[in-house]
Amino acid sequence: MPGGSASEGYRAAVQRVGLFSNVRRGVVAVSGSGALQVVGGLASNDVKDVPSGRGVYSFLLDRRGRVVVDLRVLPVAGFERDAGDAGAETLWLDTPGDALPHLMNHLRKYVPPMLAGHRVTDVAVHALIGPRAAEALGRWAAAAGASFARQPDELAPLEATTVRLGGAAALAVRREEIEGAGFDLYVDHCGEAGDAEPLSRQLEDAVTRARGAAAVRGDWEILRLEQGLPVFGSELGAERLAQEAGQDDRAISFAKGCFTGQEVVARIHYRGRVNRHLRGLRWAPDALYQARDLVGATLRTPTGTDRARPVGLVTSAVRSPRFGPIGLGYVRREIAPGAVLESMDHPGVALHVTDVPFTHK
Repeated sequence: MPGGSASEGYRAAVQRVGLFSNVRRGVVAVSGSGALQVVGGLASNDVKDVPSGRGVYSFLLDRRGRVVVDLRVLPVAGFERDAGDAGAETLWLDTPGDALPHLMNHLRKYVPPMLAGHRVTDVAVHALIGPRAAEALGRWAAAAGASFARQPDELAPLEATTVRLGGAAALAVRREEIEGAGFDLYVDHCGEAGDAEPLSRQLEDAVTRARGAAAVRGDWEILRLEQGLPVFGSELGAERLAQEAGQDDRAISFAKGCFTGQEVVARIHYRGRVNRHLRGLRWAPDALYQARDLVGATLRTPTGTDRARPVGLVTSAVRSPRFGPIGLGYVRREIAPGAVLESMDHPGVALHVTDVPFTHK
């Protein structure tokens, strides 16, 4: 079920390498003698190995087990050089830009100043996505005179390495499969690592020489829905329990010590269940002209069936060039993949419930 024509940036990210410059992220530095302790007490995942370069994806939860923000917990640029230092610990919390106010409010509420301080940094994030991302990153490093403490293609998902760029340090992180294969480059433009515009031009030139192209936010939205990746503001937020999104393996450690919201998370994991699950949705290409018209629509069992009733909500929808109209949504746990639903606002549009990612079908 093919969709519409693909943009050059989208095709490049699928087939070669796409560059997403200065993506909308907020990077907060947490520093102090107790930085690792306080972040560990808030994060749903285990952060003990972060200072050695193994980043983690995690939720910060409220006491009801609901998602305040999702984020990466990362070491700072230059961590290999500083690994033996006995000074204050510093971690980076990388969260979607729209989630930054929620993150800062949460830190103000739960981080004791005597243990750690926190501040929004000027770090910008540049994403290189696609099978030739390592080649493009290498071409950029050679042209810019940058050097890696470890070669990026040696990294495991979410592992980090320092990039020496002139007299300053940047951070390269390998992406998780669900995020799209590739690397993210973290550069502090307030330091000596260069201005944002020249760096973006250098990266774009390197990507072009690797037969890639610059991509835009719309390309990313298609890619992340194809992967079934939930994001803050659409699938993640204060109305969602942590385990509804199906990211337990990525975001939650059931073996670590206490963290805010753990009691609810553990109760659901060991003795209960959630009432809603994140699922994929598909429908016929000609059934609805604009896929985004479905976002926010209430899903119900089809009219004419026994006990037709509301059973879910569409959270995101796009037209994928590879898979046609696709979306994500929350449906009640009794609605299994293979079920057919309809939107209460679009009667007659049959929405087929599926597992994700779409790329594995």
